[in-house]
Amino acid sequence: MTFKTLRLLTASALGAVLLLAALVGLAPAFAQSESPQFLVVHNVDATNNPVELTVLTGDYDVTTTDVNLVAEGEQVSPTSVESAIEAGDNVEVVFVVDSDAKLQRADQFAATIEQIASRIEGLPDGVSVGVVSAGSRDQVRLEMTADKAKAARTVRSMSTSNGSALFNAMLRGADLFTEEADTYRTMIVTSAFTDEDSVVTPVSVRSELVRRNVQILGARYEGEVGGTVGDRRLGSLANVTGGALFDATNSVEFASALDLAIGIGTDRLIVAYEGQTELTERGDLTMTIRDTSISLSYRGGRVTDKPLALEPITDPPASPLDILRTKTGLFLTMGLTAVGVLAAVWSLGNIFAGGESTLEGMLRRYSGEEDAELDEEETALVQTALVKKAVEMTESFAEDRGFLARVEETLEQARIPLRAGEAMGIFGIVTLVGFGLGFVFTGGSFIRGAILAALTAFVASWAVQFKARRRIKAFEAQLPDMLQLLAGTLRAGYSLPQGLEAVANEIAEPMGYEMTRAMTEARLGREIEEALEGVAERLDSPDFAWAVMAISIQREVGGNLNELLMTVSDTMVARERLAGEVRALTAEGKLSAAILGGLPPMLGLIMWVMNPAYIESLFTTGMGQILVIAGIISGGIGLAWMKKVITINV
Repeated sequence: MTFKTLRLLTASALGAVLLLAALVGLAPAFAQSESPQFLVVHNVDATNNPVELTVLTGDYDVTTTDVNLVAEGEQVSPTSVESAIEAGDNVEVVFVVDSDAKLQRADQFAATIEQIASRIEGLPDGVSVGVVSAGSRDQVRLEMTADKAKAARTVRSMSTSNGSALFNAMLRGADLFTEEADTYRTMIVTSAFTDEDSVVTPVSVRSELVRRNVQILGARYEGEVGGTVGDRRLGSLANVTGGALFDATNSVEFASALDLAIGIGTDRLIVAYEGQTELTERGDLTMTIRDTSISLSYRGGRVTDKPLALEPITDPPASPLDILRTKTGLFLTMGLTAVGVLAAVWSLGNIFAGGESTLEGMLRRYSGEEDAELDEEETALVQTALVKKAVEMTESFAEDRGFLARVEETLEQARIPLRAGEAMGIFGIVTLVGFGLGFVFTGGSFIRGAILAALTAFVASWAVQFKARRRIKAFEAQLPDMLQLLAGTLRAGYSLPQGLEAVANEIAEPMGYEMTRAMTEARLGREIEEALEGVAERLDSPDFAWAVMAISIQREVGGNLNELLMTVSDTMVARERLAGEVRALTAEGKLSAAILGGLPPMLGLIMWVMNPAYIESLFTTGMGQILVIAGIISGGIGLAWMKKVITINV
C-alpha cells in the first residue's frame, strides 16, 4: 500500500467520522423541529391597557422578539413578554394518575410514575403539586404542597388497583386547588383506560374545573395498545378548559406526550400589548410565537377567562347589501315596507270589494254551474295582462298536477273570495317575499332565505286551512240549533222553502250564509235537495248530509217532517254531549302522550345546546346511533299504542 493510498483512506475515514459527528450533533435540532407545537390563550384581561394575555405554550423561554402580534389587521409590538413564574406568580399542578392494575403489563405503570416523579423533582420554585390516584377507588395521595421531594416520594409510592375511576379522581383533584389570587392552575391527567367506575359525570367535572379556571393537560392512549384505550371524553373537557390532551399509540409516544403536557402546564406566558379596552369595542388578534399562530377575539373592558369565549369572530365579506344594515338602509327598508303594505292593502281591497255588480254577474255566482268561467272583469286582480298571464300559468300548473280542485275546495270552506289560480299566485308572491326578506336581513344567506321562505309558505297555508277548519266546526256546532229552528217554522205552518228562508235570515254566519246561498240557488231553478247537498259537500259535513238525506226521504214517502228534524237534532246533541265526555275523559291521556312523546327530543335538544360534548357521542359513535334509532322506533311504537288507546270514535 502506497503512502498516497494510505493518505486517501485516512482522509475518507476522518470525513466519515466528522459527518457522523455532525449528524449526531444535529439530531437534537431535528427532534426539536419535529416536536409538536402548542399555543393556547385561555385568559385575556382587557380592563386596562396594556391588555394582558395568559398563554399556554410549549416553550416559555420567549422574548418580545419571538412574538408577532397583528391586532385589527395592523402589526403591533408587545410591550412585555415574561413567564408567570419569573413574574412572581404561583402555579398549582394536580397530577391525576390512571392506576388501573392492567398497567402493570410491561411495567407501564412503573415507568409512568417514575417519569412523573423525575419531572416533579425538576420543577422550579413557585410550583405547588398535588397528587390523586384514579383507581377503582379515587384517592388523594398528596394535598397541595411546594415540597417537590415529598411529592416525588408520594408518586413513587403509588400502587395500582382494579378499575379506573378517572372522573371521580378529577373532581377530587379540583378540590385540592387553592383560591389564592395570581395563581395559575393545571390538572395533568394520564388516561390508559375508559372510565367505567366513576359515579360523577363529565358535566359536573367540567363545571367545577371551569369555575376554578383550571386547564386540563395530559397524555392518553389513542386506540388499543396492549389492551388499553384512554377515555375519549377527556378530549372535550380539555378543549373546554383551554388545555389539550396528547394522544399516543405506544409507550414511547405516551412518555413523550406526558413530558410535553408537564412542560406546558407548569408555567404560563404573560404577553401584554396596547389593545382594545372600551366596553363597546371588540379586539381581534393574531399571535405568532416562532412558527405557531393562534387567532382570537375578545370583548373590551372585561376579563375573559373562558377559552371558548375567545373563539375568533370573522366578519362577513363586504356585500352591496351592507347598506341595509346602516341607518340609511333602515329608513330605506322601512319606506319600502310601507309602500309594500299600502300596495297589499289596496290589492286586497280590490279583491274583496271588486267583482261584477250587474245582475248577470250576481246570477252567475249562484248559478251552480261548476264549469262556469269568470270574465276578465270579474275581479280587479286580473285587470292587467301581466297578472292575468301569471294567474293563467298558475291555474294550468295546478290543474296539470291535480291539486287545483283541492285548493278551490279549501277556499270555499274558508270563504275566501279568490279563484284558485289567484290564491296560488298570491301564495307564490308571499313565499318569494319571505325568501327576499330572509336573504337581505341575514347577510345574503341563501339557505336562511330558503328557510324563511318555507316558513312563510307553511304559515300562509296553515292560516287558510285553519280558517277553513274553524268555519266547518262552527257550521257543525250550529246544525242542531238550525234543525230545531227549522222544525219550529214547520210547526208554525211554514212550508220547507219558507222555513229554510226564515232560518237563513235568522241564523248567524256560517250557517246563515250557506243557507242563503242554497236558497238563492233554489230560486234560480235548482232542486232544494241538490242545493242542500251542495252545502254538505262544500263544507264536508256528514251530519248535514244525513239531515238532507232525511229531508229527501220524508219528502218522498211523507210523514211529520218537524218531528223527524227534532229527532235528528236531539240525536246530534246527545252524540255531541257524549263526544264531549269522551274528550274530557281522554284529555289526560292525550296530555300524557304529548308530554312523553315530546320530552325525549326536547330534553336532548336542551342538553345539546347546553353541553354539546356530553351528547355528541350519541351521534358520532356506532353504538350511540344504534341507540338513537332504537329510541325513535320504540318511541314511535309507544306513541302509536297510546294514540290507539285514547282514540275513541263516537
